Amino acid sequence: MKIVYSKQAKEHLLNIKAYIYRDNKRVAIEHLTKIKSKIEILSSYPYIGKVNTTMNLKRIRDFVVFGYKVIYKINAESITVLAIYKNIDFRL
Repeated sequence: MKIVYSKQAKEHLLNIKAYIYRDNKRVAIEHLTKIKSKIEILSSYPYIGKVNTTMNLKRIRDFVVFGYKVIYKINAESITVLAIYKNIDFRL
């Protein structure tokens, strides 16, 4: 399956890169490459993520990558990455 990034997800990736870039340009580029590489796993295993608890729809799932929650939607012929944000677990 093809991986497609929504406009919002692209902005999230750019923000992550910009934040790290302030400290280390090389690390920022490497980190972004690693994140995108892990997201590519979804093309072979689209159901690897858990069902998003907010949406509660089988086709919208969460996949945690290096501390970031990737929210994605499984379509007939592609996967759309909807959002990427810092994963905060509130469980105690």
